Amino acid sequence: MNEKKRIVILGAGFGGVYTYKQFHKVFHHDKNVDLVMVSRTNYFLFTPLLHEVATGSIDPENIIEPIRKVLDCCLADLHVTDVESVSLKEKYVETLHGRINYDYLVIGMGSTSNFFGLPGAEEHCFTLKNIDDAKKIKNRCIDVCEEAIHIEGEQERKKILRMVIIGGGPTGVELAAEMIEFFHSTLEKYFCDNNIRRDAEVVLIHRDAELLPMFSPPLRQKSLEILRKKGVRVLMNTEVVQVDTQGVHCKNGELIETSTPIWTAGIQPVRVKFDTDVALNKNGTIPVETTLNMKDYPEVFVLGDMAGYIDPQSQKSLPALAQVAVEEARSVAQNIIASLEGKSLQPLTYHHKGSLVSLGQWMAMGEISHFSFTGHIAWWVWRTIYLSKLISWQKKFKVALNWTVNLFSPRDISKF
Repeated sequence: MNEKKRIVILGAGFGGVYTYKQFHKVFHHDKNVDLVMVSRTNYFLFTPLLHEVATGSIDPENIIEPIRKVLDCCLADLHVTDVESVSLKEKYVETLHGRINYDYLVIGMGSTSNFFGLPGAEEHCFTLKNIDDAKKIKNRCIDVCEEAIHIEGEQERKKILRMVIIGGGPTGVELAAEMIEFFHSTLEKYFCDNNIRRDAEVVLIHRDAELLPMFSPPLRQKSLEILRKKGVRVLMNTEVVQVDTQGVHCKNGELIETSTPIWTAGIQPVRVKFDTDVALNKNGTIPVETTLNMKDYPEVFVLGDMAGYIDPQSQKSLPALAQVAVEEARSVAQNIIASLEGKSLQPLTYHHKGSLVSLGQWMAMGEISHFSFTGHIAWWVWRTIYLSKLISWQKKFKVALNWTVNLFSPRDISKF
């Protein structure tokens, strides 16, 4: 490698940040390589803990890490701006702040909520995709308790205090478990004269027969039992057909009255405007080779929720998980390094490390290899693993402190 090369990374999620960290190991202070990151925010967000921010368990600032802190010791350039388009033919990225040329491009800008064209869903539903979403949900939980004080009618009061979560995947299940505890253990304490425990309700709606499809059938059933035991009203085999100011309308004719519908039922990749036609997959992902680069543009790599990678063995796409993005980041970085060194690229080899889901205080479920476990041990494993994945020791300490304090006192109900 004689001439200087520029590697541009779009997105500062798990895929982008971990790709950068892999490059850092090799190109630390290498003046022959320019590392450039483009992100619409100036921080990395640890999305697996968003549901705990939304229910007062963790302070919002404790799951975000300034990107400049991550890039601090290396010759990396950060552009905090929106990506307007990508020229695959001319090899440049057009941003709101100007044009950035590249020799290699890594696209990992994540996903947004997918409402599947459901009438009223986008207009009326809360979502849980970023830190602002989490703050809005927490604030809403507090607001409905404040509003309920002044409502005398039982039906209207219950509508205000009913939180309806649409989607029984990991996000919906974890949010439901934490939210029912937030109402019963914390908001009940601070609104003790307002019968919060009696009137507040968390409803989880799922269109399929079982929750959490990534788990084995026994654990799917176990998750349902745990949620119902906590007080969550779980509606299985229930399809939502409309959301409006009245509430959530189901296909079976039932209207679930609520002023707080929350959508956790699907995601779609962020769309990139290219200067040439790119035939996207049906789900909106960008088709890639097994080496995670685009067939006609081998210098362009795609990872995370945007990558249309098909596993050669299962012939299925990989799930939209942080661990998948991290594995893809390692593969992308290694292949770009190989390309710079004139070596052949290697296909991604993904090994699923297991699945974990939290179900509130002292309760979680996990499947790692052929072992499954629930209860306190799973809860401890879940917290230990996610705590270790936070980037800086400062954030690890602060999250651990939040969790420890919450074992002995109510959660925070300050609005942000």
